[in-house]
Amino acid sequence: MSLLIHVGIALISLWVASKFDFNSPFTYAIAFLYLYQIDWHYTRKTRMRIRHEEMKYANQKKLLSDSETVRWLNHSMEKIWPICLEKLASQEILMPIIPWFLEKYKPWTAKKATLQQLYLGRNPPVFTEMRALSQSSDGDHLVLDLGLSFLSAEDMSAVLSVQMRKRLGFGMRTNLHITGMHVEGKVRVGVRFLREKPFVKRIRLCFEEVPYFQMTVKPIFSHGVDVAELPGIAGWLDKILTYAFEQSLVEPNMLVIDVEQLLGAAESSELDSKSLGNFLIL
Repeated sequence: MSLLIHVGIALISLWVASKFDFNSPFTYAIAFLYLYQIDWHYTRKTRMRIRHEEMKYANQKKLLSDSETVRWLNHSMEKIWPICLEKLASQEILMPIIPWFLEKYKPWTAKKATLQQLYLGRNPPVFTEMRALSQSSDGDHLVLDLGLSFLSAEDMSAVLSVQMRKRLGFGMRTNLHITGMHVEGKVRVGVRFLREKPFVKRIRLCFEEVPYFQMTVKPIFSHGVDVAELPGIAGWLDKILTYAFEQSLVEPNMLVIDVEQLLGAAESSELDSKSLGNFLIL
């Protein structure tokens, strides 16, 4: 349906151009290139979605006797995700650290960007493989390499509030609705244990390489045209997301969760949700 909207935009633009006697081949070439870019983006997005479904189906069909299967983990995620893991991931992990990312990587045209709400949806992440490393040089007792694939369901909801700079947008504020997210990559998880409660001192997370990351972004309302598909904006989003991942969450940079301090702060009810708190970007 969204592809038809882009075709309609191209046809209306050509009709308006003809009314003003802009009937040059250059006008039709621009319309063709616009639709070509939209089609390329849709094809890439569809291929990744199909690959995700194929991997998910293949993992579900693996026999439990297979020593490399992570079916047990995915089955556990399906059961636990809607109960508590989604809230833990969105509210306790992502919500505190996303403001840091927005402040550091927001476009120069925006004065301020804040995340008002975040719900990752009913679909849990799918693990495609798991491998334990025998040695670690960073003080971790357990290091795992995981293949991660996350494709959000239609009920995902995130609202990003953006205030433009006065010299460009007169300081106007608008909302961007993120209604879909697709992430694929290999994640390295390092765990350092303690001999006493809470038994886990820290958890370190990073991608081994820049992951595939795709978002569905709709301005003002949660329905309409996905602006992340428009030529120019799509390329800009890819570049800024790639740069953000490389500078913060791709090895050797990593996210460190200090579990010991996090649980201690939760017990004393002194956790400040407006800061990074016990999350560090190294």
